[in-house]
Amino acid sequence: MAQNELIKLIPVFKDYIWGGTKLHDLLGKDTGRLEHVAESWEFSTHPDGQSVLASGKYAGKTLAEYFAAIGWKKAGTYSEAHKRLPFMTKFIDAKENLSIQVHPTEAYARRHENDNGKNEMWYIMDAEAEAFIYVGFNCNTSRKEVARRVKDGSIEQILNKIPVRKGDSFFIPAGTVHAIGAGCLICEIQQTSNVTYRLYDYGRLDHDGKTRELNVKKALDVLNYKRMEIELDEESGLYHIGAASAKTLARTNWFTVTKYEVDGDLKITSMRSPYTQYKVLIAVDGDGDIDLPDGTEYLSEGGTWLLKQQAPLRIHGHCSLLVVNL
Repeated sequence: MAQNELIKLIPVFKDYIWGGTKLHDLLGKDTGRLEHVAESWEFSTHPDGQSVLASGKYAGKTLAEYFAAIGWKKAGTYSEAHKRLPFMTKFIDAKENLSIQVHPTEAYARRHENDNGKNEMWYIMDAEAEAFIYVGFNCNTSRKEVARRVKDGSIEQILNKIPVRKGDSFFIPAGTVHAIGAGCLICEIQQTSNVTYRLYDYGRLDHDGKTRELNVKKALDVLNYKRMEIELDEESGLYHIGAASAKTLARTNWFTVTKYEVDGDLKITSMRSPYTQYKVLIAVDGDGDIDLPDGTEYLSEGGTWLLKQQAPLRIHGHCSLLVVNL
């Protein structure tokens, strides 16, 4: 009889200067001696930070070591070819504004960085009053104008500033100018890449009292300078971008993200693809239990698991889950 397997993952923490304490305080992460943590790389085979299996036969091994042992082919055609997974997931705590930045397309990143491009999706797990994000330009612009505005500090004037609330989701295509504002706690699903071009950083100083490096020329190379249309949700009074149904939040060549709301009991039928049975399960709110062959696993907000689904999932409780398909 086909059975499901759920493997808990241990993240890698990043202490960038804009991070806070929510990953520890709200999500219960064991951040050790780190006073402030900006990112928790929950599911990653990127060389700059690899998550580790916390349970099962391969406990203590990195995700890359696990798939190398069982065969990269089981993670799909992309993974077999590149010996890394096509996407990674993070939790991001923005105590301060992140830099105004852009990620390159696949072709540019491979040519200039020996890395992947970066399309990404944000799911807002928590948002303080007046929290916002910047996504795209609010007018058609040009390389010359953006370069001038970066220099004179007026770049924010031509960005779409979007108020956010818990439960919102946004898809950020490569080439889109963007920034996460202070007060946002975000679950990010992105291509496996660590390439970011900082366009503007508010003139702030790092831990050593120096301004952080900007990547203006490369950013100008990859930016989409066209105005991005932002639609207002009349019912909620909030702004949203990107096509999203009630359940499917993002669908790309590298990942598909589906949201499930559990209010009592929920059965998720097996969603087999012709490539792999593996998925990532992320608890973004509430808690519950999932039935497994040897008992139940407790699901709590901030947990991330590697799921091998061979049979319907049965989940009990009150929680919101993101399921990311390889």
